[in-house]
Amino acid sequence: MKQVALTLLLICLTGSLTLAQQTTRPLTPAEQKQKERVEREVQLQREIREQAARKQQEYEAKQAEKERKKAARQAAKDNPAPDPKPVAQPATVMKPQQAVTETPRPEPPVAQPRQKREKKEKILPEPVVATPTPVISEPTSERAEQPATVTEPATKPARPVRERKERPVQVKPVKETPVPMKLDAASPDIVSRPKHEFLPKGHLFDPILLDPLEAQTYGSILPAYYTEGQKYKGSMVPFAFGFAKPFYRRTTAPGRAEELVLDLASFTQFEVFFDQDKGKQLRRIVNNDYKVSISYNLRRGENNYRIRVYHISSHLGDDYIFRNSITAPSPNSVNYEQLDVTYSRTVDNWRLYGGLGVVLRRKEERKLLSAQLGAFYKKPSEHLARLVGGIDVKFWQQTDFRPGIHGGIGVEVGRTQNNLTFLLEGYSGFRPYSQFEQQQTSWIGLGVYLNPF
Repeated sequence: MKQVALTLLLICLTGSLTLAQQTTRPLTPAEQKQKERVEREVQLQREIREQAARKQQEYEAKQAEKERKKAARQAAKDNPAPDPKPVAQPATVMKPQQAVTETPRPEPPVAQPRQKREKKEKILPEPVVATPTPVISEPTSERAEQPATVTEPATKPARPVRERKERPVQVKPVKETPVPMKLDAASPDIVSRPKHEFLPKGHLFDPILLDPLEAQTYGSILPAYYTEGQKYKGSMVPFAFGFAKPFYRRTTAPGRAEELVLDLASFTQFEVFFDQDKGKQLRRIVNNDYKVSISYNLRRGENNYRIRVYHISSHLGDDYIFRNSITAPSPNSVNYEQLDVTYSRTVDNWRLYGGLGVVLRRKEERKLLSAQLGAFYKKPSEHLARLVGGIDVKFWQQTDFRPGIHGGIGVEVGRTQNNLTFLLEGYSGFRPYSQFEQQQTSWIGLGVYLNPF
């Protein structure tokens, strides 16, 4: 009867399975993805449970080992080693076993602190397989320290396994190694992440020191001053207060940058002479020019560009107007705006530059074209002082392209970007400032130059 019942049960199950197979329909892609997702979640949960169970077993084994070692230390304290004298006593039959367990007693105090430190480190890391090098040395030392413990052979296989899983404390530096690689590979990222600076130091396009109308600070004494071939009886003392300061800079890569610069300057000329009638030396203001400009400077490797728009105006001094009895307005062509482009490059310690300009006024007010070129020598040096010198040449259509040549040679003093420059200088050409620019002027003197920013 039992066989018949079992046969009927198998037939029923087979039929139900066949019916279930016949009624099942193929899964849609969405249902298939959902099924795979559920299977992955189930597999993940299974792995998490297995990992937790494995960690629990390891923890219990550690605790059991800790308790065994604590009991062994306690037993060693309670049963000290016997004296060598009572060797022949018959009641010490069981003591050899105690002596066997007590033989490593002097060594555990040295090894125990190391094992405790290892246990503290083992609790933190994740179970990742480590290199076999530290695994080989650790178990051998433990075997040497506890050779007579009966239960150690069961725990010895587990210790290497635990150390392989928990030694990845050394894997943490591997996570830090990509950091220097990112820094090394940051050079292409700089192009996509440019550096922005407000009020930066230095210049992409250094001011042209020998340009008489450059925005900088200088003062000169010109004892030999000639106008239309006639020597002035006194001395001319031109000086300027000015600066060129970048207020925004964008750097995209080494040697590739651009900036916006504001420069302001006031150019003043004094005359110093001895008045025979009054019997004393007088100092009178002759002229004052004002200049303001906005520049866009661009650097591409060794090539530097300046695109500048500026306004300049010239005004005679009250002393000069009164002494020369000027009562009517005079035509003043030195009141205009200009756009110019200048290129600069340093070759073998020589800075070479050249540029063109166009006046942004009507031709009736001022002729349009101008040009500039020059060279300046300065050798980089760690010494306090270094030799410098150069020449600057300017042409104006307004003065029939007669060149205005300004040259100088001297010493630059300092080890910063804002050094003092002392020059023995000379000039020949149209008057570089004042509304009387048509006058042929020349001079020789001493000058001190400074770029404050």
